Amino acid sequence: MTERQKRTTFKTRMDDMTSVLKNDILTGKYMPDDLLPSEIALGEKFRLSKQSVRKVLDTLVNEGYIEKLPRIGARVLNAQPGDRVIVKFGYYPTLIQEANLLSLIDAFHKRYPHISVQMIPMPISWGSPTVRESMERESIDLVTVNTMSYELFLDKGPHPESLEPLERNDGIYPFLTKPFTAGDSTYVQPFVFSPIVLCYNKKHFREAGVPEPDSGWSWTDVRRASEALSRGSDRLGFLFNLVSTNRWPLFLLQNDYSFRPGKEGRTVYRDPVLRQCLEEASSIVDDSSISLLLPDEDVSGPLFLREKVSMIITSYFHMNAFRESGLDFDISPLPYTKEARTLLLVIGLAINKNGTAKQAARTLMEFLLSPESQLAIRKHTLSIPSLRSAADQSPGKEYRPLHYPMYRDIIPTFRFHSDLGLPFRSLLVLNHELLYYWAKLEDADTILQRVQESDLAALR
Repeated sequence: MTERQKRTTFKTRMDDMTSVLKNDILTGKYMPDDLLPSEIALGEKFRLSKQSVRKVLDTLVNEGYIEKLPRIGARVLNAQPGDRVIVKFGYYPTLIQEANLLSLIDAFHKRYPHISVQMIPMPISWGSPTVRESMERESIDLVTVNTMSYELFLDKGPHPESLEPLERNDGIYPFLTKPFTAGDSTYVQPFVFSPIVLCYNKKHFREAGVPEPDSGWSWTDVRRASEALSRGSDRLGFLFNLVSTNRWPLFLLQNDYSFRPGKEGRTVYRDPVLRQCLEEASSIVDDSSISLLLPDEDVSGPLFLREKVSMIITSYFHMNAFRESGLDFDISPLPYTKEARTLLLVIGLAINKNGTAKQAARTLMEFLLSPESQLAIRKHTLSIPSLRSAADQSPGKEYRPLHYPMYRDIIPTFRFHSDLGLPFRSLLVLNHELLYYWAKLEDADTILQRVQESDLAALR
């Protein structure tokens, strides 16, 4: 290492110590009249000499954060109003309902009055700008990232260069961190999660004399129940938004299908097994062509809420719209064919590696993952908090489906989009092309041939 590099690294550690101590004072980790750790302890933590530690402390004295007391140590002074830190928080707007987010931010402001959270909505579609582009353009410090958006951060290998490596939180369900981990580093801390499940109107089942769904239901059982529950133009028995990237891939996972590379190293799309999986998915909605016209999952929710449909495929997230409706509904594991499998959706929190308020962002992230915040999510929403101790708590008298806790029993069935062996960008391309198949405008062979040729052209 050159002398210049040594000086640069040394200066970075001093700046880091200054930033961390300022943030700890402003956020209340060290309260007025508290003593900071000893110079020896600070030197060991930040890998600095005693002389360098004293220079940092002198800087904090000059800026009014602390005072030095001979033979006692460095004592924290009252933080000044002008020292307020602004942290930019990029969030999915759906989390306002799905995680009671505004109430959590209000609680954070009361706990940390010297940190102001500037909330910036993030895109929820897969168009441009992406979450990553928005984070970089808006200089966001803390951002919500789901499993699919995370893949769009990976341009030059398994490590996202724009996200700060994080220490693993042992209190979080371990399986939630899998898609956000590369090597020994975690880049996104899971916040809330949900499997894809079957949601149904219990009153409709009682009226029709049809047994309620259970963990052994197949897609054939769904079709049979749908016929008994349907009431012509007045009510659909089953609604399935096939065109969603959270729907048709279910049939690939349940048939143990994953994409494989061909001789040129490119993904093979012209595969008879893949075609069979697509045909099976299409057959599910043959009797409900309206399903093909509903690409937005938000459409099925209002129809279910108005009792215009008896069964939908949905997530715990979207069930929040039914929570205070008085609707008599329940959930069951996803029907299956070959293997009982379902998609797991995870929304996490990530810190911008190049953000200007990283310490404040970390404080906000730790607050949102604290037992207090996670228990509030458990109590006031139907979303599942990532902190296991909070998820396992009884919510009290708040209404929720009878089988709400079933997610614990179906954990072995959880799978991610990444288990398909196809980059998410490629999955989006395939999803777009399959619109022609679901609408019966083109056959599967034609579409898969076109995607295959497009992939090979990109190679050349």
